[in-house]
Amino acid sequence: MKSALLFLVLAAPAWAQFAPEEMLKPYVYTNATGETLAYRLSAPQFPEAGRKYPLILFLHGSGECGTDNLQQIKVGLPALMSVLLKQVEPVIVLAPQCPGANWWVRGLAFKANYAAPKDPSGPLKAALALCRSMVASGLADPDRLYITGLSLGGFATWDAIQRDATLFAAAVPMSGGGDIRRVQPIRKLPIWVFHGRKDNNVPVDCSRRMVEALKQAGNSAVRYTEYEDGAHDVWDRAYADPELTAWLLKQTRAQKPWWRFW
Repeated sequence: MKSALLFLVLAAPAWAQFAPEEMLKPYVYTNATGETLAYRLSAPQFPEAGRKYPLILFLHGSGECGTDNLQQIKVGLPALMSVLLKQVEPVIVLAPQCPGANWWVRGLAFKANYAAPKDPSGPLKAALALCRSMVASGLADPDRLYITGLSLGGFATWDAIQRDATLFAAAVPMSGGGDIRRVQPIRKLPIWVFHGRKDNNVPVDCSRRMVEALKQAGNSAVRYTEYEDGAHDVWDRAYADPELTAWLLKQTRAQKPWWRFW
């Protein structure tokens, strides 16, 4: 019995032994109107003077909504953090928690013919404002902001970049979907999409249609990984692949055209 138990421990992936709450400290962001957003933050403990660091915004799924400022770092993020900790370059990780009474995306329906709402949700606006505050603090590199999310967070990732295509240098939506009628703003943005072919929660066509729409719009930087045997929860496999983080951290925000500078 002991030998069997030992085998199970040895066979478990490295991220399964990782405790994200030890690396991501709890904080609360408050905007100018007094609205709050709980979040977890992993940042260099002793940042070098004048140095700016890449930042990854992580958006959790619907099952992690709440107010405990803890659940959002228990799904998907352990696999991602275990790889990031092996990177030579320090990376800031922001993991806000969407309150239980709200969703990252207003009126969301997990279907392939998804249509984005007119306005972004309050929690998503707060999460993006939190990113900008990290840039304003001088800690985060404005040209190396990245966004990723899973399931509900995958939809929110698409929603965020479609509303503000110039904020992030790259995006990684997983098991989500976006509005195929709004791909023009992100036709030059590097995006790596992940989905499982056997996903019974979010149809795989949600990602397929977005990828095809992007290609039709001229996005040659889009990448798509579809796991043939994958169900909804493909994020652990995807985040644990060092190729993903290596690709992500190489991306740099494209310079804005000259007419956007005033």
